[in-house]
Formats: sequence, C-alpha cells, structure tokens
Amino acid sequence: MKATTLALALMMSAAALSGCTTTRAERGAVIGGAGGAAVGALATGTLGGAAIGGAAGAAAGYVIGKHSYSCWRTNIFGKRYKGTCLR
Repeated sequence: MKATTLALALMMSAAALSGCTTTRAERGAVIGGAGGAAVGALATGTLGGAAIGGAAGAAAGYVIGKHSYSCWRTNIFGKRYKGTCLR
C-alpha cells in the first residue's frame, strides 16, 4: 500500500512538473524520470533502486522526446490523425 501511494504521488508530480517545461525533450525527461523512479522503487523497495530507475527513465525520456515530432498519420480505417513520429 505504501509503495503504491508513493508511485501515485510521483506520477502526479511528474504530470504537474511536465507543464513547466518548454521542449519535448524536457517533458520527456521529467515524465521518464518520475516514471522510472516509481518503477525502480516498486521493483526493489529501496531508495537506490528509485534513484537508478529515475536516472534511466530521465535519460530514455530525454532521448525519445528529443527525436520525436508531430506528424500526420493514418489509422487502419484510412482516417488521418495528428500523432507523434520518431526521427
């Protein structure tokens, strides 16, 4: 129960902090870092696991955010929609 509460608090803070950033890379790093910290804390139950998970999540989120852009995509029914593409 305690770990679930911590994970929920981290995810809510990531959502709030991601609004303060300006670029996709920054938003990806914030969301990835909080998500990675939550997963690391739940998986290991230690602060070290949360720190390593947060660092790995932030790095991955930054890279994905830096190499993504808005583009038009087509779904399986032939309808076009605005989505995210990777370079």
